[in-house]
Amino acid sequence: MQYLNTSFKAIFILFITLFICACTPKQVSVKSLSPSLLHNKKIHNVILEDFINDNINQANYLEEKLVNMQIENKRVFNLQNNYENVDAIVTGEVIDASLIYDFYYDYETDYRRCSRYEYKDKKRTSRCLEYRERRIPCERRNYSVKSKIQVLNQNEEIIFSKIYTKGKRTNACFKNRYFYDPIFYRHLKIDRKQDYYNSKLANAISRDFINDIAPHYVYDKVIIIEDFDDDKVYSKEIKEEFNIIVDLLENKNINLANEKLHHLNIDLHGQSYEVLYNLALSYEVKNELKKAKDLYEKARFICNNIENLKLINIAINRTQTHLENKIKAKSQLP
Repeated sequence: MQYLNTSFKAIFILFITLFICACTPKQVSVKSLSPSLLHNKKIHNVILEDFINDNINQANYLEEKLVNMQIENKRVFNLQNNYENVDAIVTGEVIDASLIYDFYYDYETDYRRCSRYEYKDKKRTSRCLEYRERRIPCERRNYSVKSKIQVLNQNEEIIFSKIYTKGKRTNACFKNRYFYDPIFYRHLKIDRKQDYYNSKLANAISRDFINDIAPHYVYDKVIIIEDFDDDKVYSKEIKEEFNIIVDLLENKNINLANEKLHHLNIDLHGQSYEVLYNLALSYEVKNELKKAKDLYEKARFICNNIENLKLINIAINRTQTHLENKIKAKSQLP
């Protein structure tokens, strides 16, 4: 019976997974350049000072990010070792790097120990009806890091300041048979890996900080139009070609998809908004935003499908925003 229940659960989970995958629209990732939060400021030559209370390598992670930050294969920052002709001074402190944990019990069925057997004719059989449960000592662990990072200009005036907070929760249970006694458990020397996890949180804070003060790439998942409208009368060959193109887009074969969409658009005399939209999307993935926006607008002009019209309008607004952000970000680069 237990085997059947396990099999049923596995089949049910597989069914749900396939159902979710079938209902999820096909998408492609779009990369765009976003400006920093330091409006109208260009930062290139930087001094990184030591951080106060830094026992989690916060400054080291920042140094790594500053040195390796690149846009279009060009370094964004130049780390200086003196204060002459610097654009910015990065300084700060680690306000908190802590771990809070509490104790609780989990329960597990012990299949080696039976608490109730089946009886036949008042004689106990070897068949177990109910197994014993055993308590397992566990811990809830909450790791937390809070760092204050400031950017100063050459006159040591604050031009950016922010407190970054990151946290992580984990559970750990001790299933070794000697650990079940809570008195014994409390005397264990347990490695809770506080330095390891808090350092990873410090690394995540460094990424967020770099994204705040430097132009950076952001990524969006954009929906692909997968089918023609039901009222479109196209040949079987046209529909099959469109399906092939959709798969090419989803699998990031963008150049071939773009080429095929161009040919298909010519064959359909530019009268399919579905083809125009996906063609625009292929250009957006290639970061040719002006071409993408123009094609989205052509698709909007001939689209009568309300739901897809919403999708096209979102795409037009998105490409317009990305165009504006790209101009701002370029102006912040050295």
